[in-house]
Amino acid sequence: AGEKDDDSPKEEPWETALKTTVVDMEVGEFQGHKVSVWDLLHSKYIPEENRKELLELYQAGELTLEQVKTVVTTIVTKTEAARAEQSGNASSLRAESAAAEAEHSHRQED
Repeated sequence: AGEKDDDSPKEEPWETALKTTVVDMEVGEFQGHKVSVWDLLHSKYIPEENRKELLELYQAGELTLEQVKTVVTTIVTKTEAARAEQSGNASSLRAESAAAEAEHSHRQED
């Protein structure tokens, strides 16, 4: 009963390696989760061209699994850091203008 059905195409060893190698991500939608390198590669963080290039280099043996893991985690981390910085800048601007408005209305009361 526990047999895998033979109809499904056999997974390539390199593909299995990417799917079974997990990393702890501390950013973005993956925060606090263990995520496979495969899932990171196919996430919104990795542009399709980068993904294709990484997979080709990995399949050709020019990149090790460890190198692929490092590249994708770095891309995800940097992308998320840039996004956080942008939203952080936007919210700090809002906070500053709110503080200025509060100060202005307070002065009018005096």
